[in-house]
Amino acid sequence: MNEIPEKKPRKEITKRKILNAAKELFIQKGVESVNMHQIALTAKVGQASLYRQYNKLSDICADIVREECQVLIDDTQYYLSNTNENLSSLDKLYQVIIKFVSYLEFRVDWICEVTRASTNYRPIQSPLYQWMRKICTELLLEAVEKGEITDVDVPFTVEAILGTLNNVDEQLLHQGYTIKRILEGIENIYFKGLRKSTN
Repeated sequence: MNEIPEKKPRKEITKRKILNAAKELFIQKGVESVNMHQIALTAKVGQASLYRQYNKLSDICADIVREECQVLIDDTQYYLSNTNENLSSLDKLYQVIIKFVSYLEFRVDWICEVTRASTNYRPIQSPLYQWMRKICTELLLEAVEKGEITDVDVPFTVEAILGTLNNVDEQLLHQGYTIKRILEGIENIYFKGLRKSTN
């Protein structure tokens, strides 16, 4: 006997309409040009329904960032769970950063702006960067524990790396840097520099 698929709750359907509409508008117009009224119109939901789901634009942005970045998070977790045990923690961290930058490359024209708006333009506090902070911290502490690096201020180093990653859209879109140049710069400044500290 075939089971009848369960209908999604109306609240979930409304939320999906809102997020799809917001994402469409952000890609077309940029976050700063979009307001809650436009999102409600595009989603074909009433203002009251919109505000029952989201109090402000930054809350919508935060949910979009979470959804958009889930693929990156899943891919990174799979990589870390299945990577060669002989690979150094620093090498693992550099591979994670390659994944992060490569992921942003194809969304850089809008996802970075949405990420900033998700925390009222404090991007390094966004869900994406909170997750990246955790990964970077764990791998750097692991590198210290294994004796790969010494005399490193881990929290400061992590914030410095995140500060660099936060500007990927500026570097790609406005300064004309390539992904290769950005990744080589990060490797030279942070990873080769950290390895030298073992001498």
